[in-house]
Amino acid sequence: MRFIVNSNLLSKSIQQVARVTPSRSTMPILNNILFVLNDNNLTLRTTDIEITYALNIEVTGEEDGSIAIPVRILQDITTELPDADITLESDGSKINISSTVGNYKINGHQASEFPGLPEIGDASTININADIFKRMIDKTINFVSKDELKPALLGVYFEFTPDFFRAVATDGHKLIKFTNENVKTNGESLKIVIPPKFLGIVSSLLDKEDTIQLLLGTSHVQIVTENASIYSRLIGENYPDYNAVIPTENDKNIFINTNDLMTSVKRVSIFSNRTTHQIEFNVVPGLLTLSSEDPENNTSAKEEVLVDYDNAEIVIGYNSIYLRDILKIIETDKVHFKLTNAVGAGLVLPETQKDGEVIVLLLMPIRLQR
Repeated sequence: MRFIVNSNLLSKSIQQVARVTPSRSTMPILNNILFVLNDNNLTLRTTDIEITYALNIEVTGEEDGSIAIPVRILQDITTELPDADITLESDGSKINISSTVGNYKINGHQASEFPGLPEIGDASTININADIFKRMIDKTINFVSKDELKPALLGVYFEFTPDFFRAVATDGHKLIKFTNENVKTNGESLKIVIPPKFLGIVSSLLDKEDTIQLLLGTSHVQIVTENASIYSRLIGENYPDYNAVIPTENDKNIFINTNDLMTSVKRVSIFSNRTTHQIEFNVVPGLLTLSSEDPENNTSAKEEVLVDYDNAEIVIGYNSIYLRDILKIIETDKVHFKLTNAVGAGLVLPETQKDGEVIVLLLMPIRLQR
């Protein structure tokens, strides 16, 4: 194998696909990037078995071939090379990199040792606007659970129907249901759970794309962009009935300036208990009082925020970290809380929804410790 490529292009491409390379593995071959040259097309491929990333770049090809090259040393040397063309060639398991400043030799591995591409099988295909998909990923990915005892919650649940496209994520303390009514399937109804590592990688690619293609198989999902294909094993668990936990009869409607509430929560939470992160909401008509206390350090804080509210007093506790995660999703000037009592799940909504979108957020309270 022999080709010529710009050092900066190669370095950026290596950094991109190396995100999939596992930090630790019992399979040493996974610490390599597979290079496959076909005419002037070079494919760089990495995998951690769960996720596979194949990126195509244009080079000046001189001799087709393939070889697996250790990712770390390849990253280190290409990052330090000046911006100029370099030549990479291999003979057996030996790799030689020639640049304007020197020559570098690396030991590689036979391409046959590298895992093959996942089998998608009989897949359903959906074309989707890249901006829409990226927005849904970015809004939901931080709501995914990290509890290994609840495997179904370790990913984002995607639901494709003839009427809407929906993403749901929850960690048991907070939940987001994000529906887009502008994306529809051709009569199919599909439900899958996708791991967040894969979604994070995909999101970083979508800034430069207009439309992407999703191929949904029984055990894998594949996303195809203009010059890349990314595969992921699906989480093969049934997602719980999220609608069953979303309350429908919360009758206490509170409207609060989003920025005022976020900044107040940040300040008051500084003085909260480091274990519970508890802050107290005391809402009366026209006024919200936020307070926190940490008896161990003898610290406390209290602030007041104006609200639109005309119902009975309600006192409720929240984990300030979860509350801030919720408020980060809100893009409108005011946030709408729909509450019922001190122990019931609260709904948090933007004051108005974007055209074709419906975002519903749920936040569980915590029992106040006084």
